[in-house]
Amino acid sequence: MRKSLKQLFAEEEKPIGMFVNTACPEMVEITAQTGFDFVFIDNEHGSWSGESNAHLIRAAESFDCIPLVRVPNINEDDIKKALDLGAAGIVVPGVSSVEDAREAIRWSKFAPVGKRGACPYVRANRYTGKSETYFDESNRDVAVVLLIEGKAGVEAFDEILDVEGVEFVFFGPYDLSVSLGIPGQLDDPRVKDAIRDMIQRAKKKGVFSGMLGKDPEDTNEWFACGADYIVQVGDMSMYYRMCENWVKGVKG
Repeated sequence: MRKSLKQLFAEEEKPIGMFVNTACPEMVEITAQTGFDFVFIDNEHGSWSGESNAHLIRAAESFDCIPLVRVPNINEDDIKKALDLGAAGIVVPGVSSVEDAREAIRWSKFAPVGKRGACPYVRANRYTGKSETYFDESNRDVAVVLLIEGKAGVEAFDEILDVEGVEFVFFGPYDLSVSLGIPGQLDDPRVKDAIRDMIQRAKKKGVFSGMLGKDPEDTNEWFACGADYIVQVGDMSMYYRMCENWVKGVKG
């Protein structure tokens, strides 16, 4: 396999990624070429079907950017297809319980760790059919990023961290704000304090924690709070803001 997420975090002081919300390989290539370390290809909120993932994964890899796929839910088929295509990992939304965490790992890892369907002829193994090291290396390197984005996930966070195989978590402030009854208020202390607290708890357990970054200032603030990695709000959002600023600059 190519560089893993864990290898990246060991090498980079401030690893940053980008949410990919468009099925556009060129957008992924630009993201990678400008220096983003990894991408979260968003199948949960994206408007395309799974076959586009292969093109997006290839686009990221062409510039040594690590591709991960945010699957729509904790589903065996979606997880298996994303990983067989060569994604370096999956991002699992809505993790709210110990069983959610266990199920995500179950479908992402081969036996004896999990129950991922085993085929050595897939793109993830360069179509070779060779299996001497493929299954063990996949179990070692494939990242399973658990999205903690609701009140129930916050309440079960310590138990989720203790699940065997949990190495990466990511916090979804928008969903958390909605579940707390303050939708969209990302700067509300109830949202920020909960996430700051979970970052420190994850660090004590040796689990990498990541956060959404709205802009460079917000990103650096979360790094200062102890987050291990930051994912920017998205290619679509960045393009929107660029277009908006451009029009304002011309038309006032």
